Order: sequence, then C-alpha cells, then structure tokens
Amino acid sequence: MPFLTDDDRPLDELLLAQRPDDGHRFQVRAPFAYLDPVGGQRYEVPVQDAASSPGDAGDAGDGAAGSDLASVPSALWGLIASYGRQSAPALLHDHRSAVAAGLGDRRAALAQRRVDDRVFRTALREQGVPVLRTAVMWAWVSADRERQFGGAAGVLFVAQAVLGGLVVAGASVAAFWNPLWLVLLAVVALAGLAWGRLAAPQLVLAFSLGWLGPFALVQFAAIVPFRLVEAFVELVSGGDPAGVWRPTLR
Repeated sequence: MPFLTDDDRPLDELLLAQRPDDGHRFQVRAPFAYLDPVGGQRYEVPVQDAASSPGDAGDAGDGAAGSDLASVPSALWGLIASYGRQSAPALLHDHRSAVAAGLGDRRAALAQRRVDDRVFRTALREQGVPVLRTAVMWAWVSADRERQFGGAAGVLFVAQAVLGGLVVAGASVAAFWNPLWLVLLAVVALAGLAWGRLAAPQLVLAFSLGWLGPFALVQFAAIVPFRLVEAFVELVSGGDPAGVWRPTLR
C-alpha cells in the first residue's frame, strides 16, 4: 500500500474539510504520506491550516489554500471525476505543486515539478486508476507545468498540443472519405517525438485532444443550456446568476 498514515499504517481513509461549506476546495485534516516505489522517496502531505482563507497561498508554499482534488471542470465529471481513486494522488500533487511554486526560481520549480508529475502518474496507477485515464491526467498536469514554468518553450509545447489535437480530429474525420488523410497522424506523431523527453506527454495531449475532445464537447453542449436556464431563473428571482457556474468554472 503506497499511501500511509503518519504512523505508517496503510491509509484507509482521507479526512478532509470542505471550506467554505458551499465551496469546492478541501483541506487535509489528517496527514498522510506516499512511498514512491520508483525513486524510493517518502512524500509527506501535512495538515492544512484551517485558519487560512481559500485565497491564501501559505507562507511556506504548503498549499494551505486547499485542493479542488482532481482539477476537472464539473461538466467533464462524467468522463473523469474530481474524486475517487485519484483523490490521494491529487492531494499529494497539489501539495507538491505548491512546494515547487514556493521555490521562487522558475528553473528549479520546473525541474521539481517534472519529478513530482512523474510521482503523480505512478501514484495514480498504484491506486488502480486506468491506464488511459492516468495518461491523460498526467499529460494535462505536465502541460500546466510547462505553461507555468517553461517560458516560451512551454507556450510552444501547449500550442503544438492544441494544434496537433485539431489535426488528429480533422484527419480522423476526413479519413472516412479518404484514408490518405491518416498520414497526418504520422506527422503529428513525428512532431511530438521531436520534444525528446517531453514527447510522451506531447503525444498523449495531441491524440487525447483529437480523439477524446469531441466527447468533452458533447458534455459541455449538454450542460451549458441547462446552466443558462439556471442563470436566467436566478436573475428573474433575484438570485446570483454567476453562482450557477460554480464549481464548473473557477
């Protein structure tokens, strides 16, 4: 059992506080640890300060503001839930991300996050999260890392993934009329391989956007009209129209 309590017993429950009571962020109320089978390192996830407000970052960069668990918009929870087997790895990753951000050095934070994102992927698999779901979640946190700390190269990384996803989606549809369009899939793959050690997340991002993106659009297409009706009802009844989007949009 890779996740342990602070006294080294197998972790059999996560104690969290929802703060505020109508919000979407949670704070760890009992510490736990993770033993990385790859690097052999022990990672501690401490209790988060109940006195901090959701907007606080914490002086030590320890994630005192809490976690939204797996950072998935609620419109997509039918595809990947924000909680479940991924909860403990997500809490660990949020804490490690706060620690990396607190280093105050972009290059050091980038290097630390690359290690921590790999640990996140390992923890997801050890918790029994399916391979494809693990790959997609890991690729997306990798994209966020490169965007946040990778500078111009990080922006290019994300832009190429988005463009690659559009090409994959377009070529896959066009192939119903002419299979030669599938050659573009090889072009996307070769362009992704050019990223070297970042090739794996680049490829997962591009192909997941191309093949899974339409399912996400269907999810959004189903929920947006309902949210708009909710917002209208709130408006005419004197409520808060913006509140209907929580926690769909943060």
